Amino acid sequence: MSKKKLEIKVNKIFAKTAKATATTVVNIGGARSGKSYAMAQLLIMRAVNNPLNIAITRKTMPALKMTSLRLVLDLLKKYGLYKTENYNKTENYYKLAKSHLQFFSLDDPEKIKSSEFNYIWLEEANEFSYQDYLVLLTRLSAPNENGKNQIFLTLNPSAANSWIAKKLIVKKDVDVFYSTYLDNSFLKKDYIETLLSLKNYDADAYNVFALGKWGHNEKAVYPLWQTVEAEPDEEEADEIIWGLDFGFNNPSALVKIYIKDKVYIATEKLYQTGITTNALIEKLQNIIPASRRNQTIYADAAEPDRIAEIAKAGFNIKPAKKAVLDGIMAVKAAGLKVSKNSQNLIREIQNYTWKTTSGGVILEEPVKFDDHALDAMRYAIYSYNIETLGSVEPEVSFF
Repeated sequence: MSKKKLEIKVNKIFAKTAKATATTVVNIGGARSGKSYAMAQLLIMRAVNNPLNIAITRKTMPALKMTSLRLVLDLLKKYGLYKTENYNKTENYYKLAKSHLQFFSLDDPEKIKSSEFNYIWLEEANEFSYQDYLVLLTRLSAPNENGKNQIFLTLNPSAANSWIAKKLIVKKDVDVFYSTYLDNSFLKKDYIETLLSLKNYDADAYNVFALGKWGHNEKAVYPLWQTVEAEPDEEEADEIIWGLDFGFNNPSALVKIYIKDKVYIATEKLYQTGITTNALIEKLQNIIPASRRNQTIYADAAEPDRIAEIAKAGFNIKPAKKAVLDGIMAVKAAGLKVSKNSQNLIREIQNYTWKTTSGGVILEEPVKFDDHALDAMRYAIYSYNIETLGSVEPEVSFF
């Protein structure tokens, strides 16, 4: 008896990507254009049909686990292709038919020095450097009897001065595709309305997230900030505080703030949709040990019932001060530093802009879009400053 043919629904960008013939294929799209979903579908399809070595990567492992890895595994389950024994969680690879799907981060390029692949997917490719791309390009060396080895990049067009915009897409042997929400027939109406509403607040954000056009950073709310390689040692901190932004359809975001010698360092600890209050409490219990639950969590004051439930579970949680502009000024004055494993927080910072009028006048009001970790961070820094300093500004500013 012949096997039943698997039929899956695909979007427009899937067909374009599948037909691409260049060695490098760049999918540049607005928010929810379906580019990542299509990329995961394409790699699964090719892995089922031919023996291949496929690499799926983001800059850091926490970001990879929350996005591309989860997406691929969810699709395998949806299509009835997932088997627990085929997934090696220690080595982060999945055996699919005769193919090998390897998931890895590129925080250390030496990790893949001796590896060979047929296809490589860089999700959120603007996180990577040009040197990272060149290193990965040299790994497209696995034998391929059924086609051409290719490297795929998916990204939002957040910065027109990025290496992808300036160096890569102008090269030969590079196929470039642009997509928007119109290319994704699976989007819900309310999300489309949210995207379109950006036009009323900020033309640049509308261009990037709705139209998939290259953006600019002149209106960045936080133009000056730094990254640090790793989280500081908690034992050396003068103070540890937390910021929590509630969500369900949108992500719930938890940010930890280390304070040492008046330096504020933010680290993303949770960023996930679909979390109920009980599930959130369980996650907080896993993230914050019992011995540390005296540390203050400043949470979204609009959710008093959730705050009360979390307090009942033994956490030192209180409603945050929510003045947006004053909070932004407090974050700026803190000399913002972010640990490199905080990929969602970093993405939000990079895309966070001031609103502008139709005449191009920049307003002192940020665009309210994709700012969940940023809100959590602002709650913590601003509320702490008000309580301890009586002012929005710390005594020392580093920028």
